[in-house]
Order: sequence, then structure tokens, then C-alpha cells
Amino acid sequence: MDASKESNIVSFNPGDFVIREKTGCDALFIIKEGQLEVFKTGGNGEKIVLGLVSSGQYIGETALLLGKAHSSNVVALTPVKAIKLQKTSIEAQLKAVPAWLIALTKGLIERLQNQNEIMRRNGWIDENLAARVKTIEEKFKKE
Repeated sequence: MDASKESNIVSFNPGDFVIREKTGCDALFIIKEGQLEVFKTGGNGEKIVLGLVSSGQYIGETALLLGKAHSSNVVALTPVKAIKLQKTSIEAQLKAVPAWLIALTKGLIERLQNQNEIMRRNGWIDENLAARVKTIEEKFKKE
């Protein structure tokens, strides 16, 4: 894949949404620099922090591979630079992958999503994760 033709570098400022929950997926992002917060909005409008994403990690793969809307929000906590890979480019590459491997990957993603939903419904949260997000947010508010 010629990355120069099928991807581009995008930038986000702290507070910018990179992905919004329940929206369609047109790309996958590989994070080059910065940190992002992944969260869902609960039934009462509360923020449920699901994770942090940092350099070298990626976002948007679940919706892209499953062909579904995004299941969570992703917001930049710090200035972020990312490689944006278009859905059409990834789909073209997947045509060369054996169907069983794609099915296996989708099955694993769906299992992980189900486990995450069970944890969320039961109120299981990672207090350390919430504290780390708060620390990062406070640091960048001062700068």
C-alpha cells in the first residue's frame, strides 16, 4: 500500500472529537503523537471512561471491520497527530486476506465488545484510568 496516496497526517487539538459515538466509520487512525480519551455516554448523560490511546496505537478499527457505527467517543486530551487511513484503502487490502482470518478477527472483536458492555452495565470501572485522564486534562489546561 502506498501510504502517501491512501493516507494523510491529520492534527487535533485538546478537546477535539476524533470519533463520535453512533456515527459511521470512514477511516482508521494510527496515532503518531499525543493522547486521546475513549469514552461512552451513559444513559443519564454521564461520561464512562473506557481507555486512553497513545502514540503507536490506533482507533476506529472496530467500526471499520464490523461495518457498524462507532461504539464510543474519542477525544484528544493533548495535541494529536495521526495517520488517517481511508476505509476504502483498508477494504482493498482486506480482499487479499483469507476469509477465515477476517471472520476470526471479527469474532474476537465482537466478544471483546460484549465483555466491555457487560462490565459497563455492571458499573465496573477502572478508577486508575479515570485518575490518569484527569491528570492529563489538568496538565494541558495549565499550558
